[in-house]
Amino acid sequence: MRLLLALADAGSFRSAAVVAGVSLNTIRSKIDRLERQFGTALLRRSVEGARLTQEGHELVAIARQMAALGNTASRVQRAGAERPHSTVKITVTEGLGTFWLVPRLVEFRAAHPGVKVEINCDMATPDVLFRDVDIAVQLTKPTSPDLIVKRIGTMHLMPFAADSYLREHGTPTSVADAAEHQLVWQQADQVATDALPLFVDSGLAESMIAVQTNTSSAHYWAVAKGAGIGFLPTYARALSRSTRPLDIGVQLRRDIYVVHHPDAVRFPEVREALDWLTASFDKTKFPWFADEFIHPDEFEQRFSDSVVVNLFEGFISPQ
Repeated sequence: MRLLLALADAGSFRSAAVVAGVSLNTIRSKIDRLERQFGTALLRRSVEGARLTQEGHELVAIARQMAALGNTASRVQRAGAERPHSTVKITVTEGLGTFWLVPRLVEFRAAHPGVKVEINCDMATPDVLFRDVDIAVQLTKPTSPDLIVKRIGTMHLMPFAADSYLREHGTPTSVADAAEHQLVWQQADQVATDALPLFVDSGLAESMIAVQTNTSSAHYWAVAKGAGIGFLPTYARALSRSTRPLDIGVQLRRDIYVVHHPDAVRFPEVREALDWLTASFDKTKFPWFADEFIHPDEFEQRFSDSVVVNLFEGFISPQ
C-alpha cells in the first residue's frame, strides 16, 4: 500500500523506486502481489508511465488515510519511554547476516542480555522510512532525505573456486582463461549484476552459468562444493579455507550502509545495536572491510592483532 501510494504520486515505477528508496524490481513485484491479492488491475501501464484504474484510485485514497493515521500515531507514541519488551529489529543482506553478523549475536546478547534481537536476512531492500525495521544493513544507499545513513565499511569481492573444481578444470590466471570455465551466479536485489561482461560477452553468458541462485548462502555453498567459479566477499577466506581466491585481475567493491529512522535512536536498545553493528565492521579489527583492497592471502601475514588471529583460529577449517 505504501509503495502504491508512492507510485501514484511519482507517476512511474522508476521514479517511485527512487523516492521510496527501493529497487525497481521490488516495487514491481510488490504491486503485482497487491493486484493478485485484490483480484483486479490497479494500474494501466504504458510507455508514458503508470496510471491508476478506478480501483487503484480507491485503494490509494485508503492508503493516504492509513499514512496520515500512522504519522499521527508516531508523533504521540511514548517519547523516550522504553518499549514493554526491549526488542530491536534488524534487516541485513542475506550474506552479511548469515555469515558475519549472526555468529556475533552471542557477543551482543552477552553484553545486553535484556535485549531481544529480531534479525531478518533478506536481499530485498527494507522499508526503514515507515519503521518496518529499526535498523537496516544494506548495500544500496537510500535516497530518502528523511533517513539517517552511515557508511560503515567496504565489502570487497573477487572470484573464488573450490580446490576440487580447480583440480578438475585447472586454475585460470586471466579473464580470458576464466571465460572458458563454469560460473556460479547470484541474481538478487542489492547484488551487482554488471560483473558478467568482465568475463564474457553477454551472448555466451547462458552457456557459462552452471548454477544460478538468489541467496548468498546457496551461492557460497555452490562455489565451495565445486560447481564453478563465483564472486565471494574476501572475508570468505577468513571464515573458511573451503574456497580459494583467484587472481585474474577482477575485483569488485560495495559500500556497506547502516540505515535507521531518526526517531529510532530514542530507544536505548537501538543505540546499543548501532554501536554493535559499527564495531562489527571495524576495519582495524577486521581489515577485509577497509576501503583499501587487501588480498585474502595477506590477512594472516599483514595483521598480527590478537582479534584477527583469534578470528582465524575460530573460523578457519583445515584445508
